[in-house]
Amino acid sequence: MNKLSQNFSPKSWWLLVAILILVVLIVFTGPLWRSLLVAALIAYLLNPVVSKLQNRLRLGRTAAATAVMGLLLLLVGGIIYGVSSTIVNQAPEWSEELRLAWSEILLLLQRPFTILNFTIQPQVLLDYVQRAAGNAISSLPTTGGGWLGGLADNLIWSLVILVSLYYLMRDGHQLLPGLIQLLPQEHRETAKTLTNELDNIWRIFMRAQLIIFAVLGILFVASTALILWLFRQGWLPLSPLGLVILLIVVYAAIQQVDNLWLRPQFMGQALKLHPGVVIVSVLAALAFTGVLGALLVVPVLASAKF
Repeated sequence: MNKLSQNFSPKSWWLLVAILILVVLIVFTGPLWRSLLVAALIAYLLNPVVSKLQNRLRLGRTAAATAVMGLLLLLVGGIIYGVSSTIVNQAPEWSEELRLAWSEILLLLQRPFTILNFTIQPQVLLDYVQRAAGNAISSLPTTGGGWLGGLADNLIWSLVILVSLYYLMRDGHQLLPGLIQLLPQEHRETAKTLTNELDNIWRIFMRAQLIIFAVLGILFVASTALILWLFRQGWLPLSPLGLVILLIVVYAAIQQVDNLWLRPQFMGQALKLHPGVVIVSVLAALAFTGVLGALLVVPVLASAKF
């Protein structure tokens, strides 16, 4: 302990304390950093659009960022309106099909079935699962405000993302050059080369991610529309419950194609990573950090490899 105290000066101890405080603050303000990270990723993706608009129309950076922000809000609003209109128009048919499917489920739960000479009562099993789930939920810590509080939190973080996105599109291009200027003169060229290479890696990742999202969106929409059309034309001899099960199976299959083939192969080739490394890293990040970590782990690995 005495040797450790001798090796660390008071300035080093204060630096260690500051780092620990910073780590604690990052942990307790996780939602804020996640929101800023989402805003930074979207701003990074839209930065070339802002720059091209600025150069071609000879606009100021503020005007170009404002125009892109307005177009983005219109696009998101149009998508929300289109999806909500489709849901409202199809709601009567969907609700009837779901009601019939639920009726079939209730009928199945009333019928015992035998597996390896053991008779299982589904209703008894369902009651047990409901009680266990109710006990687990009741033991969780609750936050004030209920679902209204959760909705208010989501609206606040969405507003944080939108505001941060606008200012990052407007002024974010100055951050990296400003940080490089803080370095000693002899390290600035090396830092510029490094940042250019990393920028190339992340641009490749963003383009590949957009292509993957587009492919998945087309697959989900096309498969749903085709299955519903075939069902309503009478070409799929399924009950409403069978229709729901078929949709779930198709969605799960598409997701597995994405996780086990499309993303590893496409990302691996684009970023020169082995597909096995991509699969393991994505699954591990999904388990430990959630969807955002799973999206970012591949370019982080490619950057670390560089």
